[in-house]
Amino acid sequence: MKVKWQVDDRTTVEAEIRRYRKHRLIVNGTEIPSQISKRPFPFELSAGRHASISLHPQFMAATIVKLTVDGQLMVPAGNAAVTCQSCGAAVQPNDRFCGSCGQAMPPAEHYIHRMQLRGAAGTIWTLAALFAIAGVVMFLLARSKAATTLEKLDAANPQDLWNMGGVTITATELRDRINWEVWSVLIVNLNLAAIMVGLAIWGKRAPLAAILVATAVYVVVIATSAVIDPTTIAQGIIVKILIIAVLVRGIRGALAMRPANA
Repeated sequence: MKVKWQVDDRTTVEAEIRRYRKHRLIVNGTEIPSQISKRPFPFELSAGRHASISLHPQFMAATIVKLTVDGQLMVPAGNAAVTCQSCGAAVQPNDRFCGSCGQAMPPAEHYIHRMQLRGAAGTIWTLAALFAIAGVVMFLLARSKAATTLEKLDAANPQDLWNMGGVTITATELRDRINWEVWSVLIVNLNLAAIMVGLAIWGKRAPLAAILVATAVYVVVIATSAVIDPTTIAQGIIVKILIIAVLVRGIRGALAMRPANA
């Protein structure tokens, strides 16, 4: 992953973040010795300016690389030109005001919030995939487990009586109930996957509302599963906590950006 900052007209800082090798820090085309990590690494720029760079890994999202110059957080230079939301004039990523109309530009922290929103949006897509996969796997397991009982019921007289938890039902009714239980697992999970896909798409227009609903749906699913089967509470507890943490982080990012978007 490469991140580039245009600090000013004469100063460019680049960071090359590698997975298994030493990260690189390049200032105006020249690599400087560095130890980029979670702890801020200080270095000097021209005119005696003090800079530091640090890594902030994000679960299920790209690592955020922060560069500060004289205590001010810098905005990375993206592939697309930065424009003023008021007049549409081109501005530099770190301009505080539009040079054309004087409109105040969003603070650099909003770059971090946008990254958090993208992470939360990605998590919603991940939840959609997880629900779909879980539905198919649980359906196949449930169908395999019920196969022997269904074979017996198919061979039995449809009007034979069976005792289920103190309730007497016919073989036909029992077969229908078992089939419904098997298919309901798939239907419920596919519906949840569809809901998450819809929320992910809706999140492009209303990110805060979409993430809030997605978080609520996920928490309700966890709580409902725990009521039905208490043993599910501990199943994948770390992943559940991390997913909720990413969604909550996205909510905070959306809330922090609301004043600027209003």
